[in-house]
Amino acid sequence: MNLKSIIQPLFAGLLLVTTSSLFAQQKATITIDASKPGNPVSPTLHGVFFEEISHGGEGGLYAELIQNRGFEEANIPPGMTLTDGFIVPPRTPHFSMPNNGVSDWKMEWPIKSDYPAWSYKAAGSAALQVSRTAINPLNNATPHSLQVDISNADNNNTASIINEGFWGINVVAGDSYKLNFYVRSNEYNGSITAMLQSEDGSTLASHTFTSANNTNWKRYSATLKANKGDKKATFVLLFNAPGTVWLDHVSLFPSKTFKNRPNGLRQDLAQYIADLKPAFIRWPGGCFVEGITIQSAPDWKQTIGPVEQRTGTYSPWGYWTSNGFGYHEYLQYCEDIGAAALYVFNAGVSCDFRSGTFAPDDSLQPYIQSALDAIEYAIGPVTSKWGKVRAAAGHPKPFPLKYVEIGNEQVGPRYAERYNVFYDAIKSKYPHLETIASMGIGDVNEYTLKGMKHVDYADEHAYKAAGWAMTHFDHFDKYKRGNWDLYVGEYATNAGVGAGNMEASLSDAVYIMSMEKNGDLVKMSSYAPLLVDTNDVDWPVNLINFDNANSFARISYYAIKMLSENRADVNVATDVEITQPAVKKPAFSGGIGLATWDTKTAYKDIEVIRNGKTVYKSDFINDISNWALLRGTWGVKDSALAQTAAGAQQFAMLKDKSFDTYTLKLKGKKLEGYNAFIIPFAVKDSNTFYRAHIGAWINKIGVFEKVSNGYDVSNISSAVDLPDTIVANRWYDIALEVGIDTVKCYLDSKLLMTYTEPDKLFAIAGKDNANGDIIVKVVNAYGNEVPVDIDLQHAVATSLKANLITLSARTLTAENSFEHPMQYVPVSTTLSANNNHLSLTLEPYSINVIRVPTGKQ
Repeated sequence: MNLKSIIQPLFAGLLLVTTSSLFAQQKATITIDASKPGNPVSPTLHGVFFEEISHGGEGGLYAELIQNRGFEEANIPPGMTLTDGFIVPPRTPHFSMPNNGVSDWKMEWPIKSDYPAWSYKAAGSAALQVSRTAINPLNNATPHSLQVDISNADNNNTASIINEGFWGINVVAGDSYKLNFYVRSNEYNGSITAMLQSEDGSTLASHTFTSANNTNWKRYSATLKANKGDKKATFVLLFNAPGTVWLDHVSLFPSKTFKNRPNGLRQDLAQYIADLKPAFIRWPGGCFVEGITIQSAPDWKQTIGPVEQRTGTYSPWGYWTSNGFGYHEYLQYCEDIGAAALYVFNAGVSCDFRSGTFAPDDSLQPYIQSALDAIEYAIGPVTSKWGKVRAAAGHPKPFPLKYVEIGNEQVGPRYAERYNVFYDAIKSKYPHLETIASMGIGDVNEYTLKGMKHVDYADEHAYKAAGWAMTHFDHFDKYKRGNWDLYVGEYATNAGVGAGNMEASLSDAVYIMSMEKNGDLVKMSSYAPLLVDTNDVDWPVNLINFDNANSFARISYYAIKMLSENRADVNVATDVEITQPAVKKPAFSGGIGLATWDTKTAYKDIEVIRNGKTVYKSDFINDISNWALLRGTWGVKDSALAQTAAGAQQFAMLKDKSFDTYTLKLKGKKLEGYNAFIIPFAVKDSNTFYRAHIGAWINKIGVFEKVSNGYDVSNISSAVDLPDTIVANRWYDIALEVGIDTVKCYLDSKLLMTYTEPDKLFAIAGKDNANGDIIVKVVNAYGNEVPVDIDLQHAVATSLKANLITLSARTLTAENSFEHPMQYVPVSTTLSANNNHLSLTLEPYSINVIRVPTGKQ
């Protein structure tokens, strides 16, 4: 330890003491009236949603270790053509575009090989050629095989076929792996040795098949036991004689799967989901269920039966899935973990955000019948057509299918008409099933809802920016109740929080509490996306991260888990009073800056006024050195500092200056581009600041935003319409009045928008009917400790001890990681209870559950 490492913590501690003495902290009183029950809390509030995105299933939850096991991943998806490196859908009308509009969407095709994930190698004087062929296929579902032509090989000069797995194969010393593959050959009299091989080429496990001379397809099986381990191993098939060999459906599974099921699931990932004890599992999508074209959408009938006879599905997220984790495996997993099944089926429409191709309105019967058949497979009697197929697959009793959803993220009256047709067909045969209607992305869509005859559940999708939940804690309070319930099918705080951090978790917790206190309306919810292979990230924020060997759950996972495990049965009246300190710490201390987004803009006459005195005034002609010109192309012209590069997040900041409460005045002139002015304030560094964005959304609105990590932007205020669009080559007067906790933005001396930092302590309370516990949930999103008094009215604690569960971190950017997977998890302690009063101090940035025993009453 050096002197510097001692001085820095000491100085930080002195600064904390000085700050605390100058600015008192918040205090809170939470008053709970147990005699005033409120809304019930839905027992099905917390479920999970699985979609094949970011290899969440293929190479993830599905435990198969071989990538492209059937040699079909070079296939162009159905309904698409390959043109200039892009797969292109048919240019037919888009389901949601007016006047039969056609989407120009296309998708880059990443496949550069006829046999992705496979390679070959010749040792010594051996020689071989490899090709993909459609001659004499194994079956119709896997029409291609790998042809290996070996022209020279012996025991000392071998030819090898190699599979890289999914970013490597994780081999664990002492574990066993079950191998199955199909072979036919022509004049091949040698053996085939199957090996797991480490990065350095050493053998981890092997098995030799002494005879492979068969002209018809034959299945080969073995168990490979690893004597050593390697996280980046490969799978090898080695040949020691000349001849021709054809390979198909090469499959390798760990012997240890979830509940040791064959064709099973990866233990750690399946257990993470099981530990959430979800009330239901929504499957298979999401965008996946829609497909990139209507022809490429998944067909559940292709996902059941022997795995080598299943046709793959191309995920809209850019890769093939083998359908090994199919409809039967999904239903089985629901049963294994005690969750209801929520099956989503295609409504004859492909993804609205992609091609939008669709089946005509008068051609829906095959899609309706497919949905009815899927339901029959899950719950039909063994005497029915598909119930009989289920029984033959080893499961005569019905699966726990309870919900069906008609489409995904479709919206509008045209979808509503389709929904009605599906609804009537399903309800006429299965009246007990709960049906779910899509509402697109965003809140419940009245435009869609009014065209639907009957709705059991409306599915709202809610991807929100950091802090949104705290400024919209009453979001569901305001909903007009109808004769339907609400399912928040996809939710997450996924903007302004990097890849997910404590700030996201605080917002997620507040959002969950807002759903819980509106349990008369919100009956179901599921976070999205659930899983991400960190080698293939398609979505900014995901709940459970993994690679081929390791995994960790984000702080939000543990927040959901602790809030679900401590679910009350009914809310009780709760009042929160926050006492702010007499002298508040300024919320927007920091520097100032200038910025643009896809716009060339000039700024001049920058002035900072504090207590009536000018404390800074720009002079770009004589002194530009006090500005850090960090991103973009900045130059001085006619006394103004102009940014003339295209692109996002162009940024300059005033060096070595910090202000707390002040007025910032300046002039701005848009030169050209899509947007207009961005004025950063409360600048901590080049990557962390607030900003007033005037002319966002292509010159339409004004909004206050928060920036973290340089490029993560989240709205912190509601958008306001500009009085007029910002025109080019005109100077505008801009002013920011930065107060203690409020900032106002003026455009040409007229108030445009205001933002006030919200209170950051939220609480709800409810009662557990089984044992009488009063359950208090409190989020402290302040960066300091907050003393809290809890007054419990019309109930008396039956114990001198209450249980406190806390999930906290010292910084908003904190998060679990591969290196420290459980650094931030809930911690339980006890509190002293004095009949109807508790006092405690909440940790900074914390999610808390307090259980107060009161006994049954």
